Amino acid sequence: MNRPPTATTGGSLIIGSAAPAHALGAGLSTVRYDRDGAMTLLSTLPVDRPSYAAADPRRAVLHAVLEEQAGQVLSLRIDSGTGFQGPPATAVSGGAGPCHLAVHPGGSHVFAAHYGDGVLSVIPTDADGLVSPAGPSQTIRLPAERHQSPHAHMAAPSPDGRFLLCTDLGTDRVHVFAFDPAAGRLSEHRVAQLPPGSGPRHLVFHPSGRHVHVLNELSATLTVCTWDARSGHLEPVGELTTRQDPSAPNANSAAAVRVSTDGRFLYTTNRGDDTIAVHAVHDDGASVELLTTVPCGGSWPRDIALTPDGRLLFCANQGSDTLTAFHRDPLSGTLTPAGAPLAVTEPTSVLPV
Repeated sequence: MNRPPTATTGGSLIIGSAAPAHALGAGLSTVRYDRDGAMTLLSTLPVDRPSYAAADPRRAVLHAVLEEQAGQVLSLRIDSGTGFQGPPATAVSGGAGPCHLAVHPGGSHVFAAHYGDGVLSVIPTDADGLVSPAGPSQTIRLPAERHQSPHAHMAAPSPDGRFLLCTDLGTDRVHVFAFDPAAGRLSEHRVAQLPPGSGPRHLVFHPSGRHVHVLNELSATLTVCTWDARSGHLEPVGELTTRQDPSAPNANSAAAVRVSTDGRFLYTTNRGDDTIAVHAVHDDGASVELLTTVPCGGSWPRDIALTPDGRLLFCANQGSDTLTAFHRDPLSGTLTPAGAPLAVTEPTSVLPV
């Protein structure tokens, strides 16, 4: 039987923001938290609309998209105790309105998804892990479907780095690309079609390696997919709601999805209901059930993240300019509020570092 992780001693978070650089408190913020979930704002780097950030898995480097019409990606060296170090490296992102990025497991490339024009880009990194100023080595515009325009919303490398999954909210598809790290090139491999009006936004690979869970923004549903890591085959097999009352008349859109490291629980956010949904996961990811929803402690919960030991969950509430913390019971998956909310300007992503 797996033993629960030990209690955390605290750590640091990087918080992204949708606010323009001239807004008070806008930029990439570094937040310190303790084992009780109490948070302290350490510093804010004033940059324009750094809406999503990702960390290099091998080096102390952070990458962030600047969600502008002429998109950019910036890279920074990070220190978990002091924040950012040295000047940032920047590169054009290759498309309009970049909203998500991820780093290849080997750290060799950054992948950026662009909501504005449906472009997926591949950006090499240098020997220090920073993005190359030359910009993308490849850009791909996702195909349109009849009168539907593509809106790439997430770029997610497979755990082994052989494939890249990209959600397209505009055409209700998840594209699977094969990736050649030596050439820095993607090639179309497969496409998974979701029900019309789903609006796939974000996804997670289950730790078992056998399933992928896709969160659909427009329908506020979670699609369970089988995943064959060897062949790169993604197949939708089931769907469930993220809402306690799917028939509630208020407008609602799903935003973020995270899975616990033991694979037993999954968490999603509802913007409109302003809740975090707690799901139980069974059979190595094959079956998911909604257990409950809890208030997010703010409004418009854009992103969530679990601490490395799984004892805390943090929620970025874009609508209320707050970051909230929750204690998490690793055995039951339940969430309870922890500490006071922290004021952060238009928070859109939260990343433990």
